[in-house]
Amino acid sequence: MLSIKYNSPIPIYEQLICEIERMLSVNELSPGDELPSIRSLANQLEIANNTVARAYLELERKGVVISNGRKGTFIKESYDNSDKKVNQKIFKESILHLLKRGLSESDIKKIFDQNINEIFK
Repeated sequence: MLSIKYNSPIPIYEQLICEIERMLSVNELSPGDELPSIRSLANQLEIANNTVARAYLELERKGVVISNGRKGTFIKESYDNSDKKVNQKIFKESILHLLKRGLSESDIKKIFDQNINEIFK
């Protein structure tokens, strides 16, 4: 299930990208799986169609999904979700995003620790 935080400083389309990549990394999604249509996901999350379209376009650029027009958007068959490099890339991108937002190394470590404690309680 996709989880979006509407009051987050991270844009919703970026949250969607991270969530889909997270779902792949924990095997909630697999290569060949069809993603919800843009309109369907936008309605479900109560966000603009363009927001979902932008996330799907970015995922396509990253080589995570393939869009087949009216047939839908699918996780690429060649996507290897067991590759440690994928998880490292997702994690690294998150850290770089926080650095761009002006957070220090210690701020990022605190956020990481807080989230780990929240998730694994």
